[in-house]
Amino acid sequence: MKHDIPFDPSRIVQCNTDEKSNFKKIKQILQQEKRPDGVFASIEKLALNTYYACKELDLNIPKDVKVICFANLRTAPLLNPSLTTITQPAFEMGKQAATILFKNLDKKRTLITNENIVLKSELIKRESTHAN
Repeated sequence: MKHDIPFDPSRIVQCNTDEKSNFKKIKQILQQEKRPDGVFASIEKLALNTYYACKELDLNIPKDVKVICFANLRTAPLLNPSLTTITQPAFEMGKQAATILFKNLDKKRTLITNENIVLKSELIKRESTHAN
């Protein structure tokens, strides 16, 4: 919205725990006439499927398709090209959630009100998103 890019729900790929199905979905979107110039994967496993699909379709990462994902597993810098990631403070997220839960349990609340807590993530730029 900030950059006036319209939201296109057809660009969202709903994945699940079926690896073959996820690979097929990612490959299909990369084969479209208006192929996306980048893939933002929610987890590294889906980013790996994107790497496999690009290899099978002879697409170059990052020249043809840029790839980024959440997490920052130890394999990210080892991939070729190395995978750009966003690290989320998972421990702190769990700690904040538990604090809110226990605070509400202490007050014997049956309805927990929404709280917005913003925790910083870290972008780790690597080769999979380098500009041409």
